[in-house]
Amino acid sequence: MKLALSLLLVTLALCCSDANAKTCPALHNEARSFLLDIKPLFYSVLKTFPAPEPAYHSTMAVKYCVDRMSFSDRHKIYDVVEAIVKKCNQ
Repeated sequence: MKLALSLLLVTLALCCSDANAKTCPALHNEARSFLLDIKPLFYSVLKTFPAPEPAYHSTMAVKYCVDRMSFSDRHKIYDVVEAIVKKCNQ
């Protein structure tokens, strides 16, 4: 649950900062994929961002931990993220 809280706080920081309140569609897609998609599908979304290979592997390790949560819990977290994104994009 600490991981989910961290993801939520990062999403809040990125989405609702005073400098730029509009969320990037790629960030929203990546957050949705991180929480709800299977690992191979998330990895294909992740590879759209240029990053060193160790960053991909560490992100996939965190994804493994998130996937151990029940799908209903992950979907509840995504619903909160989605509500934040909608509020920030108003």
